[in-house]
Amino acid sequence: PVAVVKDQLKKIYELCGSHINIAGSAVTGYGEELIKNAFSVDMGLVETVAHYYAARRFRPQVDFILDIGGQDIKCFKIRNGAVDSIMLNEACSSGCGSFIETFAQAMGHSVQDFARMGLFAKHPVDLGTRCTVFMNSSVKQAQKEGAGVDDISAGLSMSVVRNAVYKVIRASSPSELGHNIVVQGGTFYNDAVLRSFEIELGHEVTRPTIAGLMGAYGAALYASTRGAQNQRGLISKDELAVFTHTSRVTNCGLCSNHCPLTVNTFSGGRRFIGGNRCERPLGTKPDESLPNLYKFKYQRLLSYKPVPGPRGKIGIPFVLNMYENLPFWHTFLTRLGFEVVLSPESTRSLYIHGQYSIPSDTVCYPAKLVHGHIEALLDEGVNTIFYPCLPYNFDEKISDNHYNCPVVAYYPELVAANIPRLKQARFLRPYFGLHRPRDFAKKAADYFGEEFGIPRADVIAASRAAYRELQSYRQEVRRQGEAALEYAEKNGSHVIVLAGRPYHIDPEINHGLDSLISSFGLVIVSEDAVAHLGAKERVKVLNQWTYHARLYAAARFAASHPNTELVQLVSFGCGIDAITGDEMRSICEKAGDLYTQIKIDEINNLGAVKIRIRSLIAAVQSRQERGKTE
Repeated sequence: PVAVVKDQLKKIYELCGSHINIAGSAVTGYGEELIKNAFSVDMGLVETVAHYYAARRFRPQVDFILDIGGQDIKCFKIRNGAVDSIMLNEACSSGCGSFIETFAQAMGHSVQDFARMGLFAKHPVDLGTRCTVFMNSSVKQAQKEGAGVDDISAGLSMSVVRNAVYKVIRASSPSELGHNIVVQGGTFYNDAVLRSFEIELGHEVTRPTIAGLMGAYGAALYASTRGAQNQRGLISKDELAVFTHTSRVTNCGLCSNHCPLTVNTFSGGRRFIGGNRCERPLGTKPDESLPNLYKFKYQRLLSYKPVPGPRGKIGIPFVLNMYENLPFWHTFLTRLGFEVVLSPESTRSLYIHGQYSIPSDTVCYPAKLVHGHIEALLDEGVNTIFYPCLPYNFDEKISDNHYNCPVVAYYPELVAANIPRLKQARFLRPYFGLHRPRDFAKKAADYFGEEFGIPRADVIAASRAAYRELQSYRQEVRRQGEAALEYAEKNGSHVIVLAGRPYHIDPEINHGLDSLISSFGLVIVSEDAVAHLGAKERVKVLNQWTYHARLYAAARFAASHPNTELVQLVSFGCGIDAITGDEMRSICEKAGDLYTQIKIDEINNLGAVKIRIRSLIAAVQSRQERGKTE
């Protein structure tokens, strides 16, 4: 983007010369910080806000914005003059501009001609809302049945619209979108898509003539209203003539994340570093005084160190439910005389090390990491590995039942069947139920007596010590959560309830998201730190998973407390989260609160995540400003 902006600035200066004075400049989009630093742009603003500024110029009472681009769909609900919620399509670009372009080219037409033909179709083909792979079959079948190119074009346009309404927005009916709707993005230059959307809604919408440039227009409007007070001086014509830009790629070595950094150097000594997940590569230290429960919990678990014992080494993979149960198992096995060896911290290279044995690429990233952790323990010469199957979780009296999800409960069976090296090791994967302390003690006494000849009394004593340690750890997390809330109230800080599952505290899984949120001056608490403070209410779904019951309780807590917002972390490949996301949104929106969902997988680019967090902050600030005026 640097070269593109440089050329455009040159044209502006050539056209305008000394006839105009640039009172202010603003930039938005993924390259915002890069361009801002390269050309001394006065201001930057998150693109969701820029889109809203532009949309309300065309329709002041706008309550919904739908942006369909070439590769993504963005939907913004507007409430009380601010961006209230954001919905994006996930990993698939079906239903976007490239979707239609692909079929236009396959049929030998330009996109423009293809759209024009669809606009006047008499009998549009109902192609559903499938992905591109299956849509190919539907289109070929329609051709066999005699459908013309015009009918197929119209059908695809309708498919794009329905994909947005029912798959991305997940509306039960078009009326949920609102009545003052602005559509934008390059795809809406297609008149057939525009008309299909209006037919689906049952009323007309506003499509600006600059539908593909709304972000830039919104940034310009923002600069025009705030330029005088924020001006630092856009790069001049003379400076632009000698402007230079070099970049190099390196890796940060200041922590175990080893973030890939792009170091950009501009003429005049200006620099911009991209790719960092925290402030350290920028030469500034994060505010350590801000409470961060994710960081606290992770460091607290790492404090469990191996203690040499007479029964030798036993390995525990630091994965999935071990992020919750490690205090229990470490204490239990140490008391039995084992030296408990924890697998190393998760890294990208650790994931790649075990990738060969992952049987399905559709499973969540936290599960994929298990394979690398097992391999790492074997590499260290740990030939006895303990990884129990736990169908049930603890009963916290906030749900209909207390299961672990199938992946968490039974993944030891999967790795046993798919990692060949485990055949030469002693891989222990007993079935236990920690939710019943007495039954566990009895079953564990039988198991460890048979496997290792450990006296029954010793196992029962170790069990009691393990339950005490687990309870102590949980109380410590809750105390830290309450202390974080007190800090926020005392210092006027906003609180983010970063609600996920125990393993989401792993920096490799969350990609440093907690550090990113903390860099905005926000206090972070985890779902288990506040779930006990949430009101107990029935939910609309079968509430049978302990982790998810905590999510619902944490959502109720966030929705009922001022200056507290919920951000839900979900992993690609988690089918159950299709349910939890809708229920969490319902809890938040019913209370008039904001809901933000962030999906994460093995890709560690936080560009889109940063937009979501900044949009949330902008919505909160707008809500506060309205409250002051009212």
